[in-house]
Amino acid sequence: MKRKIKLPLKILGWFVSVVLALLILIFVGEKLVFASFFFGGAKSEMKTPGTWTNYVQQGFDRLEEGKFLVSTYDKGDDKAAIFIIDGKKSSCVELKNADGTPYLSHAGGVTHYKNWVYVATDNHVDTEGEVYCTHDNCDTNLDMFLLSDVVDGDGKATMVDSITVPNRLAYASVYGDMLYVGAFHREGSKYITPESHHITTPAGDKNTALMMVYEMDENTGKPVHATPEYCYSTLSNVQGMCMSADGDIILSTSWGLSTSHLYQYDVKNATAGTVTVSGASVPVYHLDSACLIEDVKAPPMAEELVWLDGRVYILTESASMKYLFGKLMSGNRIYSYPLA
Repeated sequence: MKRKIKLPLKILGWFVSVVLALLILIFVGEKLVFASFFFGGAKSEMKTPGTWTNYVQQGFDRLEEGKFLVSTYDKGDDKAAIFIIDGKKSSCVELKNADGTPYLSHAGGVTHYKNWVYVATDNHVDTEGEVYCTHDNCDTNLDMFLLSDVVDGDGKATMVDSITVPNRLAYASVYGDMLYVGAFHREGSKYITPESHHITTPAGDKNTALMMVYEMDENTGKPVHATPEYCYSTLSNVQGMCMSADGDIILSTSWGLSTSHLYQYDVKNATAGTVTVSGASVPVYHLDSACLIEDVKAPPMAEELVWLDGRVYILTESASMKYLFGKLMSGNRIYSYPLA
């Protein structure tokens, strides 16, 4: 009888030892693979909210000192929610349509301006009835919620309006009175941008997406003009952007388990051209190798970015219940990285 008990205990001990060894290997392995990131100034800033719920983290925005917004979608039914990070605490705000039904959206980006919070949706307003379209008549909505409704503490917020943009939105940010909204392109996937958005830049780079920039009306919370003031031509796989204090633009790119990148561009040295948006000729500035300052390699699944005090704060979705592996790595924390 003693031998029968001792053998299972020994097997259990071996199993626990192997699991612990694997966990340590994964943890240490990430630090070694991304040594230039973790030992180049990366800093753990705060806990990623909602990682033990059905919500998948997408958008990221800073409200005020110590307070951030994280937009998410439910991996089961696409119900969207915003998590409010307030110091070491976080709370969930369920989003609703005007009729009280659940707001369904990929919630790829979140930002705010004056009295409004904006959520980037991939739900198309498409004249040809296509959900994922590659032609030029393909618009998406940036949906509007009252900031006061989001932060009032009752755990829900109702959509009040929308801004229609001739671009497939994946992220959104506001700097000053300017709204930046951009698209994600991945060749061979369902995420394909219109051919007219594909530009070979003067440096020879094959850019595949546009980030459109609108001047905002502080009274309505909407763009002053229907067409963008100007655009930026970007590479593929862009998940988010932020702007440094000096006006540099930083783009995050990621796809699945591949390495994420933070690309920092000197906008002042970007070459200019024109692009047609909704039938109008609009200035376009090329974010390419000619004005690239730095390419930082980071752990997988980087999403939207926030710039704060000389550092880029990076939200990832890898620790969500949809992907899980980030729970064993760095995905359960929001890290910042210093950029010049």
